[in-house]
Amino acid sequence: MWVRQEAVFDSPINLGAHCAKGAALREHGHGEYRLRYPMKLVNGKYERISWDTALNEITAKMQELRKASGPDSVYFVGSSKHNNEQAYLLRKFVSFWGTNNCDHQARICHSTTVAGVANTWGYGAMTNSYNDMQNSKVALYIGSNAAEAHPVSMLHMLHAKETGCKMIVVDPRFTRTAAKADEYVRIRSGTDIPFLFGVLYHIFKNGWEDKKYINDRVYGMDKVRDEVLAKWTPDKVEEACGVKEDQVFKVAKMLHENNPGTIVWCMGQTQHTIGNAIVRASCILQLALGNVGKSGGGTNIFRGHDNVQGATDVGPNPDSLPGYYGLAEGSWKHFAAVWGVDFEWIKKQYASPAMMTKNGITVSRWIDGVLELSLIHI
Repeated sequence: MWVRQEAVFDSPINLGAHCAKGAALREHGHGEYRLRYPMKLVNGKYERISWDTALNEITAKMQELRKASGPDSVYFVGSSKHNNEQAYLLRKFVSFWGTNNCDHQARICHSTTVAGVANTWGYGAMTNSYNDMQNSKVALYIGSNAAEAHPVSMLHMLHAKETGCKMIVVDPRFTRTAAKADEYVRIRSGTDIPFLFGVLYHIFKNGWEDKKYINDRVYGMDKVRDEVLAKWTPDKVEEACGVKEDQVFKVAKMLHENNPGTIVWCMGQTQHTIGNAIVRASCILQLALGNVGKSGGGTNIFRGHDNVQGATDVGPNPDSLPGYYGLAEGSWKHFAAVWGVDFEWIKKQYASPAMMTKNGITVSRWIDGVLELSLIHI
């Protein structure tokens, strides 16, 4: 059992502090509401049962479902709170069960970023680090309330401000993060793209883009430029997001005059039906300014749980085996060897060879199969 923890005060990342999520983890071991033994709902009330009883009853029910409706009749939800080993073990377990119907929270908070960022420069994750933000001359927070959701990162930002970093916060609400901003921009919820393209309009209009960087390292920016200048004029931007031209211009000028600059986003960007597109817009802005691939620049993407990235890398994804190996037969043969089992045995666990290489249902769409699937939440 977790008894106590002492912070590492010389850590360059957490600086001896806990984030809100890390601090809350202490409740796992000592909280009065912590479940300490298996409970079963009997006649409307929970009763304590033994571990043997719980494991036997769950195993029997799962086997019953599998026999009646096949391995795909059960859905497995992992966790971005799991460490890498736990996440990896769950994907291994699900594979031995014979289904790809497994996923975890990163589908909602991280896959949007993975798709948007990877489609822009091929790497689907945060480019820089918390402590590198102290090298930034300007930071644009859009879709992030770091003071409440990621306070350790906010500590780094406050240190950066002490050495001259300008802070811009774009948010429909005046948050605790916005209270620390040099410039606060209130946009209508969901209008991130009009605002970002409005900023790009002034950057292109005034020739503030990093022309050499774009010529050397960016493909297709000319098409973005034509699109922005033609469609996202100041009047259209104000109509869409409610921000007047002079403030959009001011933000663009701040980003231009203070180099390098970073963009910070979180759930405020990804939790939209157009989340991928918002992420792409943020990445495009950084490419136009020449801020990617340098200290103090990049995209600082803060996630919703403490192991979103690791659990995604090695855990219960419906479209890949650990390490993004995919679901092709060659990938399965590799992991059969890694796990020390016969490939043909794993193959027989699946309803058919086709289902073995077919993507499972994502956690955002499990409702589509809810009438046919029983849900098991681990």
